[in-house]
Amino acid sequence: MVDWLRFGADMEDLATQTLRTGKQVTGLLRPTVIQPYRGFVADGVANIRARVMEEPVFDATPKGLRIDATLAANLLRWVVLDIAGIEVTVTMGDRSVKVNSNENGFVIAKIPVDDDLEPGWHEVFFSAEDQGEEITAKGRVVLPDPGSEVGFITDIDDTILATGMTEGLKAVQRTLLRDAYGRKPVPGTPSLYRGLARGAEHNRPEATFFYVSSGPWNLYDMLIQFLGVRGFPRGPIFLTDWRPGAPVPETELEGEEEKLSVRHKRARIRRILDSYPDLQFVLIGDSGEHDVQVYQEFLESDGDRIKVAFIRDVEADPPNVDAEDSLEPVDTSQLVTVRDSIEMARIARRLGLIDSLTVEEVLTEIDARV
Repeated sequence: MVDWLRFGADMEDLATQTLRTGKQVTGLLRPTVIQPYRGFVADGVANIRARVMEEPVFDATPKGLRIDATLAANLLRWVVLDIAGIEVTVTMGDRSVKVNSNENGFVIAKIPVDDDLEPGWHEVFFSAEDQGEEITAKGRVVLPDPGSEVGFITDIDDTILATGMTEGLKAVQRTLLRDAYGRKPVPGTPSLYRGLARGAEHNRPEATFFYVSSGPWNLYDMLIQFLGVRGFPRGPIFLTDWRPGAPVPETELEGEEEKLSVRHKRARIRRILDSYPDLQFVLIGDSGEHDVQVYQEFLESDGDRIKVAFIRDVEADPPNVDAEDSLEPVDTSQLVTVRDSIEMARIARRLGLIDSLTVEEVLTEIDARV
């Protein structure tokens, strides 16, 4: 039987090499760059990822791009030329490893860290040489602080980033015609997430957010800009390689009939839970795609590790700052479905995840937009 996915990947590799050779001959090949991705430290190892690729021709500005420039930039994200076979030196502290970029340009490195590494963010340095030119980049990895006692795993699309994945053409328009400065957060989520990171006790170390999405790595730079512009907590982002024949980890091979997005999300959440056994986690998602299914599975298999799993109802009415606070008991052994960030904030306050100031900040943020 023909493995059409593998065949498609081989054809893509051939096309990439042909395109690079053609650009070299014509002088159109742009410089090679290394794009670092935010990583994480677990089990005494820094898990580091980057991508070697042709320098992108798209960019974003604080004032935003014109619609035509935004459309061009978003389309160009899908045709960035990846550079395979580049030896990259990855350094953290006084330790270094050398890794070759794979067929899709990715560099995946693991560096042992000292037992006394302080919690928080740490710098990682990348260096390589291509066609006689030195390439350098700087990234970061995070070691969650166990003193926070809790971590957060959140979806992106329609959970914090208003994409309208269930709205067909409108979702496509939002994706293609808006840059990081034009994309809108789900109302109230920036204030809510900052409050969740702070916690209810002001002397508690900041909790770590992990952003898990079935979106492609091509959108990474836009998502990082979006999180920064809107003031969301920093955190590693786990995305998907959507290319034909992209390798699927063995942990994701069960249930071939399932969509890759489900297997990806399940595997990433499992990896995070297993990496930090001393932390409880809050799951935050929406009803638009597969979060209900995946989060329910983890409530059943790891109920003692999941403090609460929130699902935002994407079909609910717009937020209402005048809505009354329901005082009904919250059953955290089941999915907790909320209408909006206001209801989520009020429940989070009752669960001791945030303080009353955060609730007021969420209300103020939403009230300013309506």
